[in-house]
Amino acid sequence: FGVAPDHPEVKNVINTFTKTAENPNVRFLGNVNLGKDLSLQEIRVKYHAVLLTYGADQDSRLNIPNEDQENVISARKFVAWYNGLPGSENLQPKLTGDTVTIIGQGNVAIDVARILLSPVDLLKVS
Repeated sequence: FGVAPDHPEVKNVINTFTKTAENPNVRFLGNVNLGKDLSLQEIRVKYHAVLLTYGADQDSRLNIPNEDQENVISARKFVAWYNGLPGSENLQPKLTGDTVTIIGQGNVAIDVARILLSPVDLLKVS
C-alpha cells in the first residue's frame, strides 16, 4: 500500500483498518454529507448511539440539528471516558443497544469501532 518497509507500524494500522472493516457488524457509508444528504435525526432513529469522530483536540461543533441530543458524543469525550481519564467519569454513554453510528474517519474512528466491537469481558480487564 505504498508504505516504506522501515515503517511496519503503519502496515499494522492498515491491518487493523482491514480487520475492523471486515467485521460483519460494520457497515461503511462514504461520501455522505451529514446535514445535507442525511440528517442526524435520521441516524438517531436507526442507531442507539452516535459518535462524532472527526479528529480534534477540542470538541468542534458540526452545527447541525439535534447535535446536542442525548447519546450523541464526541470521540474526544468517548475516548477519555473509556480510558478512564480524570474528569470523564460524569459521561454516561448508553451502550445497551446493539447499533451505533460513527461519523468521521481515520485512526480515532477505527479505535472507537474496535472498542465497541470488543467483548465486554475483554474490556473489563483493561
